[in-house]
Amino acid sequence: MKEQKERDHSFLLGFCITLGTIVIGLISYIVFTSDFPGREKAHCEYAGWAYATGETFDAIDGCNTCACNDGIVVCTEMTCEEPMEDLN
Repeated sequence: MKEQKERDHSFLLGFCITLGTIVIGLISYIVFTSDFPGREKAHCEYAGWAYATGETFDAIDGCNTCACNDGIVVCTEMTCEEPMEDLN
């Protein structure tokens, strides 16, 4: 009987810890991914220029496009074709 109670207690303790961890993780996710009023979104710096979140701009290679996403610059990765030289 005592052994059964200890097993039940261990299960409940493990279950509560797991459930608490999940709840804390969900709350953290909601807090850090929500757009709170007054929360200033981070800007991006690229090639000496500053861009606001959501702004798109040309990459320095001249053939790709970049965007600012809350402080992170994200660019397309297309292969640039080299211009053909005149054969004169």
